[in-house]
Amino acid sequence: MKKIFTFVAAAALAMTATATDYNGKITVTINENPVTQDATISINQNDDEDGTYVLNIKNFRLLNANTSIDVGNIVVDNLKGYLINGETTVVADQSINIQNGDDPDVPMWYGPFLGDVPIVMAGQFNDTDAKIDIDIDMRSTLEQFINVKFNTRDESQGSGVYGDVDGDGNITAGDITAIYNILLNNNN
Repeated sequence: MKKIFTFVAAAALAMTATATDYNGKITVTINENPVTQDATISINQNDDEDGTYVLNIKNFRLLNANTSIDVGNIVVDNLKGYLINGETTVVADQSINIQNGDDPDVPMWYGPFLGDVPIVMAGQFNDTDAKIDIDIDMRSTLEQFINVKFNTRDESQGSGVYGDVDGDGNITAGDITAIYNILLNNNN
């Protein structure tokens, strides 16, 4: 029994050893109305051998003046990671389901009521910095187009290649196309 407990404890430590928390600014723009606040995201490498990652924004609450939209736990899993220009690059074009958060001070989380949430995401990270851009097209159900930008760096420091794979000055779906072309060795 003692060996089993030791094995389970060692496995739990190994899983958490690959997790990295990033503190930075998150800007949520809903129909061209931005709100910026401090946030922490976690990016964990999955334990499987296929080099995938999971991005997690735990207990996310969108704060604006005196109101709070209590969203919940946002998890984007099975993100294939690629090393590009010294940064790990991840992309996604999938639907996710937002789960209830576990903050006992929040009486109700709104994210789970959204059902399938379609996202297009591009991001890059290293041991100390992360930059993520997520587009969420909810116009058919909520009449909202939502963009989420997270960055650990001060934008005044310049972004360089960091996240901007196609060189247009922004992290957009065009970067996903550029990454796909890199991966497919298709330089059109």
